[in-house]
Amino acid sequence: MSRLSLSRRTLLRGAGAAVALPWLEAMHQAVAATPATGVIPTRIAFFYVPNGVHMPAWRPESAGPLAELPSILQPLEPVKDKIVVISDTAAAHCKGKGGSHEPTGGGYLVGEKCKHSEVPEVASASVDQVAAREVGLQTPVDSLALGIDPGSRGDHGYSGTYMSNISWRSKTTPAALELNPRQLYDRLFRGQPPQQPDWNATAAAPATEQPATPASSVLDQVREEARDLQRKLGYSDRQKLQEYLDGLRNVERRILQANSDADGHHAEGLASDPLAGVNDPRLPHLIIPDGRGIPPTYTEHVNLILDILTLAFQTDQTRVATFMFSYEKSGRQYKEVDAPGSHHSNSHHNNEAEKHAALTRINTLHMELFSRMLQRMSQIKEGDGTLLDHVMISYGSGISDGNRHNNDNLPLLVAGGGGGRVRGGRHLVTEAKTPICNLYLEMLAAAGVQRDRFGDSTGRLELA
Repeated sequence: MSRLSLSRRTLLRGAGAAVALPWLEAMHQAVAATPATGVIPTRIAFFYVPNGVHMPAWRPESAGPLAELPSILQPLEPVKDKIVVISDTAAAHCKGKGGSHEPTGGGYLVGEKCKHSEVPEVASASVDQVAAREVGLQTPVDSLALGIDPGSRGDHGYSGTYMSNISWRSKTTPAALELNPRQLYDRLFRGQPPQQPDWNATAAAPATEQPATPASSVLDQVREEARDLQRKLGYSDRQKLQEYLDGLRNVERRILQANSDADGHHAEGLASDPLAGVNDPRLPHLIIPDGRGIPPTYTEHVNLILDILTLAFQTDQTRVATFMFSYEKSGRQYKEVDAPGSHHSNSHHNNEAEKHAALTRINTLHMELFSRMLQRMSQIKEGDGTLLDHVMISYGSGISDGNRHNNDNLPLLVAGGGGGRVRGGRHLVTEAKTPICNLYLEMLAAAGVQRDRFGDSTGRLELA
């Protein structure tokens, strides 16, 4: 038991830095007299994979308890008791005119069709931003919109903005997409605001900048206050705080390693995208981000972004997030899993065995990265449970079979305990074409946001 009481908003402060603390027993003591304020909040997140998945390697054989997992889902084995695989949902609002990928990305979290226009306009704020408007007032950062790859131009009369943004603050304004781990870390711990990237801007030489050094470490700036606090805490809280600080130090070290190289993984990974070498002056080039602060490989880039997201949830910096493994219609190639050609071309498999196999390897890589984050969350103690018990994360795509571009029978799962709202370890088969917005309603409720309807919902998809 701790020897003092701490506010939930206690910060370790230093010159130019403010480090939030994880949930400690000392904080529970401080709110014991008013239990309503001591409830650990449920954080929600929406993970998105582009181009659909290879469904025969995704869907479990039967409804009910999860026994042997299909090959794509096998990385979830260590945490499958916290997983609900959901089948037969649909996103009718993602069906567009002529094109498939643009209206799928633009409408996925909005729940209604986006405008068929080269000037982007969706029907309303996306579900994550509906939550952020309410629960975001209780945290330093109202929400995070995270991704790995830049966007691409649209086609079929649609704006490319739809493909690189699933989070929308308003009808015409997507949430600022953050791709750079260093900038994300600085935003959370140094108070620097995010900047909306302009994917259509011409490439410019990067500004001269002093690289981060160990001397500028956030932890170095708050070291003395951290030591003083540890002396006052009980054994369990000291252990939790030390594990958390070790996690921060690990993230800082990896950011420093990535900070010196301007050549990131994007140039090679996106070489197969049709726009990578486009010479048509009427069309924008695919913008390759500067590599400083971005790890040299796709896998480490994803891991680092998701580690920072885990820290943000652990410290209650935010309770709402979205994450895109790549933009919709992604042309990324995945040499790390021996998947030649682009992701998009493999999704157009035409029932070719080689493309089925390549797509399965891509889908499995994404799931491995997702499972790594979940396993990390399951190791972080929070109250009487873990961080994983207090999150509700949807993982899926607005397209099922990339060859057919169908928006029903979607690949979808929910991870985490949802603060007691989710009974995991099972495969839930819904009524055919149940709106995915029914799940969004339940996730809003888990975050403490009450709505009778969202998008084309017909009722809550309860998972308890």
